[in-house]
Amino acid sequence: MEKRNCILGQLENIEFVVIFTRYQDKWVMCWHKYRKSFENPGGHVEEGESAMQAAKRELYEETGITDCDIIPLWDYEQPWDDGIRKNNGRVYLAIAHCLGELPESEMDKIELFDEVPENFTYDRELATKEFHMAENILSAWDIAHN
Repeated sequence: MEKRNCILGQLENIEFVVIFTRYQDKWVMCWHKYRKSFENPGGHVEEGESAMQAAKRELYEETGITDCDIIPLWDYEQPWDDGIRKNNGRVYLAIAHCLGELPESEMDKIELFDEVPENFTYDRELATKEFHMAENILSAWDIAHN
């Protein structure tokens, strides 16, 4: 079973967050020191934490970014390999105003990209489609707020 994107707020019990991050019109990617590949910042929602709080925390822990605008984009269901269980997640878009110092974490460094890098942890083709979706939402958001 494949990941299924859903309308924002459609799913309950958000357990994971993914943050698509832009800085100076580039995508911010984290180099995972154990997986030896690039990925978006993201991770688990901790007990007592909202999805937005988790997104801000994970963004800082994995990139050092604190000065940003962050908006929720959509929810997703990620089925487990057993075909029975699933995790619910939420995708965010962060527009960073400046880069911070990377704290000690599983991320070794960050780099800026025009597109999803070749050495991407997850499905590169799907990530490329989702980046285009995020860019379209960002364009609409810019028009509405300018």
